[in-house]
Amino acid sequence: MRVSFGFQPVLVLLCILGASVGALLPSQVHAFEFRFAAGIGKHVAPNGQGQVAGSRLVPVHYSQPDRELKRSSGTVLARRWAMTRARVQAEADWLQSCEKGACRDWRAATWRKLVSRVEAVPQAVQPALVHEIVNGNIRYLRDEATDDHWANPLSTLLRGAGDCEDHVLLKRAVLTAAGYRETDTRLLILETASGAGHMALEVDADTILVLDNRYRSPRTERSLAGDRVAAIATDRGYFSVR
Repeated sequence: MRVSFGFQPVLVLLCILGASVGALLPSQVHAFEFRFAAGIGKHVAPNGQGQVAGSRLVPVHYSQPDRELKRSSGTVLARRWAMTRARVQAEADWLQSCEKGACRDWRAATWRKLVSRVEAVPQAVQPALVHEIVNGNIRYLRDEATDDHWANPLSTLLRGAGDCEDHVLLKRAVLTAAGYRETDTRLLILETASGAGHMALEVDADTILVLDNRYRSPRTERSLAGDRVAAIATDRGYFSVR
């Protein structure tokens, strides 16, 4: 899957700072950033059974109330999120204009069918439905090692395949189209226990839910433990987690 607004993909991840660990040395940060660039979405499978290559599935722990965030705007990954968000918003605007009768396009009709299915259920259960639909219909397919691309949601839907960040962007777009505010969704950039990069979606519903393509069902943050949240991306920008 490739969309018209691509860009050269270079992933860089900022600080990882644990409560019981001091600040990482720059060399340590860069080492993880390199692994993240090489590994995001490539080491985890959406089958609920575990990670690829036999490594164990590690639950995820998020402690949002305890997060200390530092805005990052000049890094490559921060710029990537800004560009991706702009592309996704442009696509959402086009889809919305089609709904108002400005265009007749089968792709827009396919999108509207999906969003309507989600809108038909109470908002409190929409995250679980979106998680089920996307996990069940979007085949996990990792990008080439030299071309890790964050695809537009519509492209992922029509292709029927994508890696972890493609799953996340599609779930976020469907939820916002169905009525969720952008402020209620956050992209979580994770470092797994094995050192791999991964991405999941955090949603403010009745409780904070994590939609992770490695799991069959949404998780609550209190029920998880393991992976480290290295950064989050929101409607306000990109932030490293301290």
